[in-house]
Amino acid sequence: MSDSKISISGNYLIKMFLIVGSILTIFYIGSGIILPLIVAAIIAILLDKPNKKLKQWGLPNWLSITLSIILMIVIFVLLTWLISSQINTMAGDWPTIKEKATEKLNGFSQWASKNLNWNYKDYIANNKRLIEKAESLAGFFLSSIMGLLSQALLIFVYIVLLLMQKKMFINFFKKLSSNPSAMTSLLRNSAQIISDYLFGKAKIMVFLFGIYYLGFSLGSVPYALFLAVFAALFSIIPYVGNIIGGGIAVILSFLYSGATPALIVIGVISVTQLVENYILTPWIIGNETNLNPFITVFGIILFSALWGIVGAIIALPIIGVLNVIFEHTKGMEAYAYLIEKKEQ
Repeated sequence: MSDSKISISGNYLIKMFLIVGSILTIFYIGSGIILPLIVAAIIAILLDKPNKKLKQWGLPNWLSITLSIILMIVIFVLLTWLISSQINTMAGDWPTIKEKATEKLNGFSQWASKNLNWNYKDYIANNKRLIEKAESLAGFFLSSIMGLLSQALLIFVYIVLLLMQKKMFINFFKKLSSNPSAMTSLLRNSAQIISDYLFGKAKIMVFLFGIYYLGFSLGSVPYALFLAVFAALFSIIPYVGNIIGGGIAVILSFLYSGATPALIVIGVISVTQLVENYILTPWIIGNETNLNPFITVFGIILFSALWGIVGAIIALPIIGVLNVIFEHTKGMEAYAYLIEKKEQ
């Protein structure tokens, strides 16, 4: 009689659950130490491309690193100025937006009670609480970003050290492995996935911003620049980012100016998403990440729970690196199979 039981050790499963649970616990408790290091490592990998290019032009290592970091600072300052200026504009008009939002919610509640027979008692107080919850969610988003910015100096120091001691860290990982060539391939492929994905996403975000801003401006949508920046930036989060960014843009335009601007925003975003999904992403990024959509969404939710909005942004590069690690490690091929996207 053939054995009908699966030959997987119970001790193996228990060890895996304990290891995964311990890693997630360390990531959550030690987020103040681990998150800046991971962010710095990702940025250092991105800066390695211009750093290599400058060294190919004959510049010494210290000068190429310095110029790469200056480029990063310039981009960061410009982006921060653009976002902060738009947030300040919105903050100045926030009392008016709250008032209009409350009026629209109260009007909708009255209509629903009259036409849909909703027994919506104390709707004015409930709508006020709904607006307050929206404010608290916006505050959580800003606090997550500000928390990372407060560690900007530490991240900056990490980036400089990682770039200066790149060879030392590569040799360290090679010495950990009995197969240095396989470790070299693992490190190269991991860096390639991170740089290709994030550089590709940056190009797509610029395209999206241009299309959004043009469409919103032609449609006379209020806060066209802010909504275009907001929706484009959120597109860096796969799948859910476009829904969140586009949804908030629709809600803000509706609450402030009514149904027509909101419909224009929906139309512009819908057309742009078709362009992104069927033209921009295959052309610019291609299948570099090649990740299972379920694992991608689950990873975004998991890392956002651990590290907030920053965790959601860096979730996909981390999952991509894990996939490369599993592919290059004996006995872990099944996990790589689970993460990779399969052709139907």
